Amino acid sequence: MIRIPGVAAILSALLLIPTALTHAEEITDKFEISGFARIIGGYLSHSSRRFEGYTDEFSIGEQSLFAVQPSYSFSDKLSISSQFVAHTSDDRDNGLEWAYLSYRPDNAWHLRAGRLRTPFFIYSDSYDVGYTYPWVTAPVQVYNNYLFSNFTGASASYYQSGNTLALNLEAYYGYFKGDLFLAGTKVDVETEVEDLMGLVATVSHNNLSLRMAYHQAQNETVIPNVNALRSILYSQGFNESAKSLESSGQVYALQTSLSYDTLNSFYKAEWVNIVTGFEIAPEVTGYYLMAGRVVNDWTFHLTYSRSEYSDVMMANELPMPPSGNPQQDQLAGAYYQVFADTPNGKLDSYTLGSRWDFRMNMALKAEVSLLQESRSRTGFFANSEFSPNEDAYLYQVAWEWIF
Repeated sequence: MIRIPGVAAILSALLLIPTALTHAEEITDKFEISGFARIIGGYLSHSSRRFEGYTDEFSIGEQSLFAVQPSYSFSDKLSISSQFVAHTSDDRDNGLEWAYLSYRPDNAWHLRAGRLRTPFFIYSDSYDVGYTYPWVTAPVQVYNNYLFSNFTGASASYYQSGNTLALNLEAYYGYFKGDLFLAGTKVDVETEVEDLMGLVATVSHNNLSLRMAYHQAQNETVIPNVNALRSILYSQGFNESAKSLESSGQVYALQTSLSYDTLNSFYKAEWVNIVTGFEIAPEVTGYYLMAGRVVNDWTFHLTYSRSEYSDVMMANELPMPPSGNPQQDQLAGAYYQVFADTPNGKLDSYTLGSRWDFRMNMALKAEVSLLQESRSRTGFFANSEFSPNEDAYLYQVAWEWIF
């Protein structure tokens, strides 16, 4: 049985564009439209679990999308750009993804202001543009933890290159208010991130590139049920228990990556550590190691990825039910359930994939991933009951297109 939810709109959009269109279309000498599309199908070899929305029924409705990017140049230095995306996934909203004013006073400086991509990772700017990377799905252990893809604010970047060395520095500041994604799934909370700031440095020497980034913010996350429980705990005098349910405060993230690319091969490693300081949103560390080979129009790659959540510490004020006090037992049960639902596991994956650039600006991809989850509470495997270990294969194919 094949599920195709919400795909009709994507396919219709593709059919409206002439097949001959393979490059950005220049409407006037100042107005240009470019874009990209992804049609992704997948199947999970597990009869009772979900991963990234995939089940044991083949579906092309989880990650397929279509986007257009109109831009207008006021001058050689000043322009405005935007991106509109239509998704098939229920977890993501359709519409404006980013829009910003861009100013380049010279070849070294680039200033932007508006709604921007958050530069957490190597592929943050092009995460939706699958054509830009080898995988069908970028490693979820890095790219799908506490992720929000854009923010409102400003950024400044400086680029300088010499004979063998190039340096790119980027600093940004802004805020975010919207949906929060945990392990790739939209979390039903109200999230407001203020004083979001970061510094990204990329140093390149010949074929070698090193990227390092630091991000921090003041996070205010409202979880209605947890907030209500915390208020009751404070009112009953269980202050330590109530404090352990806090979801507001300073958060930070560290990222580093190393890439080595030649005409025939490539190697990449990326690592990220995210610390929230909240017991109900534990620290998470993720990384991947990838090696690939290019043979004419074909690319073959192998990736190992891992993510792991830290253990959480509950307060020990409330006795475990039954205590003989029904009201206290109900309160304790609700408190311990919050931590039972908190991710605390680790996910390993092994991905083997191929890519065929069969036409200019178009590529076909296929890959298979062995997923191995321990403690089964990372949130990547959506499941209704606790299981100490879960294994499954995820099979995916994709058609990628830029124009």
